Amino acid sequence: MTTRVTALARVWAWRRSPEAWLLASNLGSRLLGFVVSLLMSRLGGVQALGLYSGLLITSASPTTPMSAVLANNATILAARHHASLPMRRLLRAQWGVALASALMSVALCWGMLSVSGLGRSGLLAWHSVMTVAAGMVLGQVLTQTVVGLCHGAALSLQASWVVSAVTLVALLLAYPLIAVWGVAGGLWQAVGVALLPGVLLGLWLWRRAGESEDAQEQAASMAGEARQQWRQAIPNILATVLNNATNWISCIYLAERFHGHAGLGLVAIGLQWMALMQLPLSSWGGRVMRALAVAHGQSAGALGAELVRQFKRCGVVSMGAACLVWAGAGLVADLYKVDRQTLVALFAINAAASALSSVNFVGERVFFCLGSQRPWLLMSVLAYVAQMGLTWVLIPHSILAVALGNLLAIALMAVMVMAWFRRLGLFHREVAT
Repeated sequence: MTTRVTALARVWAWRRSPEAWLLASNLGSRLLGFVVSLLMSRLGGVQALGLYSGLLITSASPTTPMSAVLANNATILAARHHASLPMRRLLRAQWGVALASALMSVALCWGMLSVSGLGRSGLLAWHSVMTVAAGMVLGQVLTQTVVGLCHGAALSLQASWVVSAVTLVALLLAYPLIAVWGVAGGLWQAVGVALLPGVLLGLWLWRRAGESEDAQEQAASMAGEARQQWRQAIPNILATVLNNATNWISCIYLAERFHGHAGLGLVAIGLQWMALMQLPLSSWGGRVMRALAVAHGQSAGALGAELVRQFKRCGVVSMGAACLVWAGAGLVADLYKVDRQTLVALFAINAAASALSSVNFVGERVFFCLGSQRPWLLMSVLAYVAQMGLTWVLIPHSILAVALGNLLAIALMAVMVMAWFRRLGLFHREVAT
């Protein structure tokens, strides 16, 4: 009886756990993506799904390099200064760079859409395509920056509540929007889901606290620290740009060129379910970043110990999630009415890539904490050149070339990251500690 009561108490305690709510909110976001893609596929066909997914991927490709750095910088700054500075100051420190990043990403996104055939599909007017892309970019930059601040200020729980609420409303509206307005309804819903959490959380943080007496002096110091972090993050930005450019060419341009919108839709299904395989990693990104940043501020030994702990934790969870999703590949193929053999093979390759990606997920954040990101850039160049070469050679023969190229890049990165950390002695320091 005592054991049962204790177990129930632990489960009840998880209602206030940031990790549990972050996982739940991310799961809700993935569920929304699955529902929308399934409705799009069944109501509009695979071509409609291809356009929808291609536009979302294209809008995210130039934006993620900027928004990811904004989120990490915001988390680190908030972790260091939220106790002494009001959140309004922390928000102001991000606005200039966030706006410049958003405008640059919009321009790049429009250029990519002009090169691809997404805007000429006939399913959506060209001006609507460009407007949706701009809204997605602005939403991603705003929301990731504000959520990053929340993670650093130990407000992850509140951020996950807002994201979950917006996702729940979107889930309830998904069917009527797509049934009435088709692709346009699904895309405008995606814009709302991207923008609303950032707007709501930003307004809440802005009103949360007033100015402190020494805020001016501390804010000036923090602004200089933020500029230094951005300079250090340039290699990371370049690496992410290279990653997204490679993935866009492989998943969108080459897939559409050789296999049409139907092939693009198949790739989109694989990527969407691969995101579910990586759900724990994407849910805990801010918490992992905070844990590594705090450990790095203590000592090299503490960073080594935290690194090993995160490797084990993320590796086990991502491998388990990948195997579970792959086991249901046949059912997913029947649900989406696509070729079962191709989708099962695609899921198997993506499962192997997801299991390995935990090494790169943690490794990228360690490089960010160390402020030494040139090695990460060099590793990325080698990995993505190999990915592009393999995909280019195999894509005329099979759509599986997209997944095989991605697996090769992730495996090469994982090997190089582990070798570099051994060279730095981080594992040795962990043992010594």
